[in-house]
Amino acid sequence: MSVASAQTRAVEDDQQLINWYYAATYGTGIYSAGDRTVGVLQAPLSFTMREAGEDQWGLRITLPISFGFYDFDFDDVIENGLPNRISTFSAVPGIEFEKKVMPRWLLKPYVSAGAGWELGGDESAWIYDVGIRSRFLIGERKRSALSLVNILSLAGYHPSGGPHEPLSLFAIGFDIEIPVSGKLFGRAIVVSVLPAYYYYFKRLDFAEISDRDNKIQEETELLISLLAREPFTVLGINVDRLGIAVRGNEDVSGFSIFTSLPF
Repeated sequence: MSVASAQTRAVEDDQQLINWYYAATYGTGIYSAGDRTVGVLQAPLSFTMREAGEDQWGLRITLPISFGFYDFDFDDVIENGLPNRISTFSAVPGIEFEKKVMPRWLLKPYVSAGAGWELGGDESAWIYDVGIRSRFLIGERKRSALSLVNILSLAGYHPSGGPHEPLSLFAIGFDIEIPVSGKLFGRAIVVSVLPAYYYYFKRLDFAEISDRDNKIQEETELLISLLAREPFTVLGINVDRLGIAVRGNEDVSGFSIFTSLPF
């Protein structure tokens, strides 16, 4: 791994530089809050224990492991590779259930809990997330499809030396699937375009040393991906799509790369 030329700035209060929940769940990508930028590299490990059927719930074990890099500079990565210093690390294992409760309606209840650590200091936090994901097929025609997707989540984090920070969110989006000619790893593909809206019932705090009021309550996101009709395996990880997402509002912005939808 090459050494990036940009060095991590001196930190007076590390806990003010990240949001524990956001950094652990954002996925692989880069996000910025004010003049601070954090790069996240996530290994979205998961293991299917039982396939969903008409009379049974599917069961999947998830183990997302995330590494964060402060003062991330994309130009430096292109020239020199990733920074040689990992700033944060988190592991939030969980269990996800899946079942079609109706022919057009798929539900995915889930629960996850873990921890994150700020490796350049003494900060750490317990992180949890309990919720349900929903996908309802509105209609389909000639292999095209339109689905309503939702997330309702009760989450939070408890940083060391700080108070418990509960938060909850509701997200809604419309997944538009359009078939295209061509193949991905020998499989027929579909383009998925998904605009989404996130609402946090309690403002999400991204306070910085110089800006204690940097908080958000709403975000919009656009996810575009190539979806394979049959999943394939990359480095032992099941992948059904390759995509990029752009998310943010006036205070926080970022983009991420994903191999499965967050819905």
